[in-house]
Amino acid sequence: MASRQLAPDLRVAEVLSRWPQTMPVFFRHRMLCVGCAMAPFETLADVAAIYGLDLDQFFSELEHTIALEGEL
Repeated sequence: MASRQLAPDLRVAEVLSRWPQTMPVFFRHRMLCVGCAMAPFETLADVAAIYGLDLDQFFSELEHTIALEGEL
């Protein structure tokens, strides 16, 4: 299940590589993470803070998207 695989210290680039179906979640929040040079270095917690998102809500959206589309 996604909740056991996502963690606040997971790098954005890894999330996007492993679960490309999460791209719309980033786009919906107007996050520039997709294709960003910092994506390999910034964590989910970092970008949630940078964009002023509630980390739990952000995780819920990512997990929901992963669960809907299934694991890759």
